[in-house]
Amino acid sequence: MAPTIRLTVPGTLRYRGIAVRLVAEAARLVSGSSPRDPNDPLDNDVRDPFDTAVVSAFMEIFNNVAIHAYRRKDVGPIQIAITPSATELVIEIEDHGHAFDIDGVAPLPSELDPEALPEGGMGIHIAKTMLDEVTYAPGPPNLWRLCKRFPANQVAREAGRS
Repeated sequence: MAPTIRLTVPGTLRYRGIAVRLVAEAARLVSGSSPRDPNDPLDNDVRDPFDTAVVSAFMEIFNNVAIHAYRRKDVGPIQIAITPSATELVIEIEDHGHAFDIDGVAPLPSELDPEALPEGGMGIHIAKTMLDEVTYAPGPPNLWRLCKRFPANQVAREAGRS
Protein backbone atom coordinates (compact mmCIF):
# COMPACT_ATOMS: atom_id res chain seq x y z
CA MET A 1 0.00 0.00 0.00
CA ALA A 2 1.26 3.44 -0.92
CA PRO A 3 1.48 6.17 1.71
CA THR A 4 -1.46 8.49 2.19
CA ILE A 5 -1.37 11.62 0.05
CA ARG A 6 -2.62 14.77 1.78
CA LEU A 7 -3.74 18.13 0.49
CA THR A 8 -5.41 21.06 2.20
CA VAL A 9 -7.04 23.74 0.06
CA PRO A 10 -9.36 26.66 0.84
CA GLY A 11 -12.99 25.50 0.76
CA THR A 12 -13.96 27.36 -2.39
CA LEU A 13 -14.58 26.32 -5.98
CA ARG A 14 -11.54 28.30 -7.05
CA TYR A 15 -9.30 25.51 -5.71
CA ARG A 16 -11.30 22.59 -7.12
CA GLY A 17 -9.00 22.16 -10.14
CA ILE A 18 -5.96 21.65 -7.93
CA ALA A 19 -7.74 19.01 -5.86
CA VAL A 20 -9.18 17.30 -8.94
CA ARG A 21 -5.75 17.06 -10.58
CA LEU A 22 -4.37 15.36 -7.47
CA VAL A 23 -7.29 12.92 -7.33
CA ALA A 24 -6.89 12.11 -11.05
CA GLU A 25 -3.21 11.33 -10.58
CA ALA A 26 -3.94 9.20 -7.50
CA ALA A 27 -6.58 7.27 -9.47
CA ARG A 28 -3.94 6.60 -12.12
CA LEU A 29 -1.72 5.05 -9.45
CA VAL A 30 -4.43 2.42 -8.91
CA SER A 31 -5.69 1.96 -12.49
CA GLY A 32 -2.30 2.13 -14.16
CA SER A 33 -3.71 4.42 -16.85
CA SER A 34 -1.57 7.13 -18.33
CA PRO A 35 -2.26 10.60 -19.69
CA ARG A 36 -3.21 10.73 -23.37
CA ASP A 37 0.19 12.19 -24.16
CA PRO A 38 2.78 10.99 -21.62
CA ASN A 39 5.21 13.65 -22.91
CA ASP A 40 2.79 16.47 -22.05
CA PRO A 41 2.63 17.00 -18.25
CA LEU A 42 -0.36 19.32 -18.71
CA ASP A 43 -2.46 16.63 -20.40
CA ASN A 44 -4.54 15.38 -17.48
CA ASP A 45 -7.55 14.18 -19.44
CA VAL A 46 -9.04 11.13 -17.73
CA ARG A 47 -10.46 8.49 -20.02
CA ASP A 48 -10.04 5.27 -18.07
CA PRO A 49 -13.44 4.28 -16.58
CA PHE A 50 -11.95 3.86 -13.09
CA ASP A 51 -10.30 7.30 -13.20
CA THR A 52 -13.41 8.95 -14.64
CA ALA A 53 -15.65 7.50 -11.93
CA VAL A 54 -13.33 8.61 -9.13
CA VAL A 55 -12.85 12.12 -10.50
CA SER A 56 -16.56 12.65 -11.27
CA ALA A 57 -17.65 11.54 -7.80
CA PHE A 58 -14.93 13.56 -6.07
CA MET A 59 -15.90 16.73 -7.98
CA GLU A 60 -19.52 16.34 -6.89
CA ILE A 61 -18.57 16.01 -3.23
CA PHE A 62 -16.03 18.86 -3.42
CA ASN A 63 -18.74 21.04 -4.98
CA ASN A 64 -21.15 20.14 -2.17
CA VAL A 65 -18.61 21.10 0.47
CA ALA A 66 -17.69 24.42 -1.18
CA ILE A 67 -21.26 25.39 -2.11
CA HIS A 68 -23.32 23.99 0.77
CA ALA A 69 -21.05 23.32 3.76
CA TYR A 70 -19.08 26.56 3.31
CA ARG A 71 -21.97 28.35 1.56
CA ARG A 72 -19.71 29.74 -1.19
CA LYS A 73 -17.64 31.68 1.35
CA ASP A 74 -13.95 31.22 2.03
CA VAL A 75 -14.52 30.28 5.66
CA GLY A 76 -12.46 27.15 6.08
CA PRO A 77 -10.26 24.48 4.58
CA ILE A 78 -11.03 21.26 2.80
CA GLN A 79 -8.61 18.57 3.92
CA ILE A 80 -8.17 15.66 1.55
CA ALA A 81 -6.46 12.36 2.37
CA ILE A 82 -6.03 9.90 -0.49
CA THR A 83 -4.89 6.33 0.12
CA PRO A 84 -4.15 4.31 -3.01
CA SER A 85 -3.53 0.57 -2.99
CA ALA A 86 -3.29 -2.15 -5.61
CA THR A 87 -7.02 -2.83 -5.32
CA GLU A 88 -8.75 0.42 -4.34
CA LEU A 89 -8.59 4.15 -3.85
CA VAL A 90 -9.92 5.70 -0.65
CA ILE A 91 -10.48 9.45 -0.41
CA GLU A 92 -11.41 11.17 2.83
CA ILE A 93 -12.63 14.75 2.69
CA GLU A 94 -12.89 16.76 5.87
CA ASP A 95 -14.42 20.19 6.36
CA HIS A 96 -15.63 22.40 9.20
CA GLY A 97 -18.65 23.81 7.38
CA HIS A 98 -22.34 23.29 7.93
CA ALA A 99 -23.38 19.66 8.32
CA PHE A 100 -26.35 18.14 6.56
CA ASP A 101 -28.51 15.03 6.79
CA ILE A 102 -27.39 12.64 4.05
CA ASP A 103 -30.36 10.40 4.84
CA GLY A 104 -32.63 13.33 3.97
CA VAL A 105 -31.50 13.33 0.33
CA ALA A 106 -34.56 12.46 -1.74
CA PRO A 107 -34.31 9.12 -3.52
CA LEU A 108 -34.29 9.08 -7.29
CA PRO A 109 -37.69 8.35 -8.80
CA SER A 110 -38.09 4.93 -10.38
CA GLU A 111 -38.80 6.56 -13.75
CA LEU A 112 -36.08 9.02 -14.69
CA ASP A 113 -38.42 11.67 -16.03
CA PRO A 114 -36.54 15.00 -16.07
CA GLU A 115 -39.64 16.66 -14.61
CA ALA A 116 -39.63 14.27 -11.64
CA LEU A 117 -35.96 14.62 -10.65
CA PRO A 118 -35.38 15.98 -7.14
CA GLU A 119 -34.29 19.62 -6.80
CA GLY A 120 -31.19 18.80 -4.75
CA GLY A 121 -28.98 15.87 -3.91
CA MET A 122 -28.08 14.87 -7.45
CA GLY A 123 -24.36 15.08 -6.66
CA ILE A 124 -24.82 12.53 -3.88
CA HIS A 125 -26.63 10.19 -6.29
CA ILE A 126 -23.89 10.61 -8.89
CA ALA A 127 -21.16 9.84 -6.34
CA LYS A 128 -23.01 6.79 -5.01
CA THR A 129 -23.51 5.50 -8.56
CA MET A 130 -19.85 5.96 -9.52
CA LEU A 131 -18.23 4.58 -6.37
CA ASP A 132 -18.38 1.41 -4.29
CA GLU A 133 -18.79 3.29 -1.01
CA VAL A 134 -19.83 6.79 -0.06
CA THR A 135 -20.21 7.60 3.63
CA TYR A 136 -20.70 10.86 5.45
CA ALA A 137 -20.35 11.63 9.14
CA PRO A 138 -21.56 15.08 10.22
CA GLY A 139 -19.20 16.98 12.47
CA PRO A 140 -17.56 19.12 13.27
CA PRO A 141 -15.56 18.13 11.42
CA ASN A 142 -17.72 16.71 8.64
CA LEU A 143 -16.09 13.66 7.09
CA TRP A 144 -16.76 12.13 3.68
CA ARG A 145 -15.24 8.76 2.82
CA LEU A 146 -15.21 7.74 -0.83
CA CYS A 147 -14.00 4.33 -1.98
CA LYS A 148 -13.61 2.90 -5.47
CA ARG A 149 -12.37 -0.66 -5.85
CA PHE A 150 -10.44 -1.73 -8.90
CA PRO A 151 -12.36 -4.56 -10.59
CA ALA A 152 -11.03 -7.96 -9.43
CA ASN A 153 -10.62 -9.27 -12.98
CA GLN A 154 -8.42 -6.30 -13.86
CA VAL A 155 -6.35 -6.70 -10.67
CA ALA A 156 -5.68 -10.33 -11.66
CA ARG A 157 -4.83 -9.29 -15.24
CA GLU A 158 -2.45 -6.56 -14.05
CA ALA A 159 -0.76 -8.98 -11.61
CA GLY A 160 -0.20 -11.41 -14.48
CA ARG A 161 1.76 -8.75 -16.41
CA SER A 162 4.23 -8.13 -13.58
